[in-house]
Amino acid sequence: MVKGDGLVDHFMAVAPYLKDVYGKDLIVWVSDTDDLLGYFPGHKMDIGSDGILGQDDPMRVAMRNREVVRCEEMVGTLNTVLKSYSTPIFDDNQKVSGCISIGISLDLEKKVVNVASEINEAVNNIESFVKDLAALAENIRDCEKKLRDNIDAVNEQTEKIGKVLAYTRKIAMQTNLLGINAEIEAARAGEYGVGFGVVADEIRKLSFESMDIAKNIDTLLIEIKNANSVTLKSSDVAYAATEEQVSETEKAKTKIAELKSLSDALKDIATEL
Repeated sequence: MVKGDGLVDHFMAVAPYLKDVYGKDLIVWVSDTDDLLGYFPGHKMDIGSDGILGQDDPMRVAMRNREVVRCEEMVGTLNTVLKSYSTPIFDDNQKVSGCISIGISLDLEKKVVNVASEINEAVNNIESFVKDLAALAENIRDCEKKLRDNIDAVNEQTEKIGKVLAYTRKIAMQTNLLGINAEIEAARAGEYGVGFGVVADEIRKLSFESMDIAKNIDTLLIEIKNANSVTLKSSDVAYAATEEQVSETEKAKTKIAELKSLSDALKDIATEL
C-alpha cells in the first residue's frame, strides 16, 4: 500500500525522472481522485493524453477498488502492447487521495520470448538429432561387438581345423611310409606282388595329394588368421570410437537439457519484465 499525506504532490515531482531512475523507457501518469494531474512520456514512448480519466480507466478502477490494477492494451500509434500498473495512493487516514500508473512496452518481452522460443525449437531439433545419433552409435557399437565375437569364433574354428590338419598330415605321412613299405614288399614278392605294388603306388599318390591339400588348407588358414587379425584391430578401433561417441552424446544430451532449462528460464524472465 502506497500511504502518506502529500504523496500525490511528491509523485508529481519525481514522475518525470522515473524513466531515468529505472533506466527503462516508461510512461508515468499521476492523478488525484478526480483528474489526471500529470502525463510524463518515456524517452521514445509517447502515446499522448487528453487529461481525462474515464470511468473504466485503469487508474479510476484502481482507486475505486483500492487495489493495484494491471492491464495490457494494444497502442496503435506505437504498434506495441503497453503493460500498465495503476497503484492507488492513500493518505494517513487510509483514504484514497490519488493514483500513480506506470506503463512499459512489451516489445522487449516479446522479442525475448520469441528468441527463447526459437532457442527451444532449435534445442528440440538438436536433442532429436543427438538421440538419433546416440541410437545409431549404440547400434554400431553392438554390431562391432558382434563382429568381434564372430571373429573370435572364426579364430577358434581355425584353431580346431589346424589341429585336424596336423592330424591329417600325420596320417598322410604314415600312409606314405606304409606305401613305401608295401612297394618294398611287392618288389620282394616278384611277379606275385605286382598287383600289390600297384595298390601301394596309389596309396602313396593319395598320401601326397592329402599332404598337398593339407598344405593348401594350412596356407588358407594362415591367410584367414591374418585377415581376422587386421579386421579385429580395425574393429577394436571402431569399437573404441563408438564407445567414445556414445559417451560424448550422453554429455551432449546433458548440455542440451541444461540449455533447455536456460531457455525456459529466459522465457520466464521475459514475462516478468
